[in-house]
Amino acid sequence: MQPWLEMAKQLQAIAQAGHAYSKDKYDLERFTQVQAISYQMIADLAGSTVDRVEQLYIAESGYPTPKVDVRAAVIKDNKILLVREREDGAWSLPGGWGDVCETPTQGVIREVKEESGLDVANPRLVAIKDRAVHGYNPIIPFHIYKLFFLCEYVGGEMIENIEISEIGFFSLDDIPPLSESRTLMSDIEMMFAHHNNPSLPVYVD
Repeated sequence: MQPWLEMAKQLQAIAQAGHAYSKDKYDLERFTQVQAISYQMIADLAGSTVDRVEQLYIAESGYPTPKVDVRAAVIKDNKILLVREREDGAWSLPGGWGDVCETPTQGVIREVKEESGLDVANPRLVAIKDRAVHGYNPIIPFHIYKLFFLCEYVGGEMIENIEISEIGFFSLDDIPPLSESRTLMSDIEMMFAHHNNPSLPVYVD
């Protein structure tokens, strides 16, 4: 199924770029047809509806590029900070979409504060992962780069919010069920490895 989803996403990207740059009305009609086909394919593969897929893409215009997800590892006393997502009841590294007019380090510091109430500093890039080539579930129609940072714990008070129901620090051998759309066990193992050995190179794929 994954190759078909990738082809559907490529068709959507071609149609979006065509709408952005083409001036010929007949070409624009063809790009609209290609876009409709891509929406139907994505809906069928994801078990969704065309209307829902269309709503996901409705704000997308211009040349299509990957979205950016920033994730933070905050390790204190050999335990890592995790937050429990209200959406699925599972746990993840704090993080979310990078914002426009915000550097990646600013974004990851903000996400930790918003999702946990804690303050962190000095983010260090550990990995840039292409979500599509790893085991994140469920599949989604966007192409996403995930940026992982090790952050220094500063302080603050754990505060739950509308997205997060619980917050805690966990040892590597006591990790709770993970929200695999956001965080994999291999991500957590990678963050501990880089915490214990800062000389490891940045992981990029």
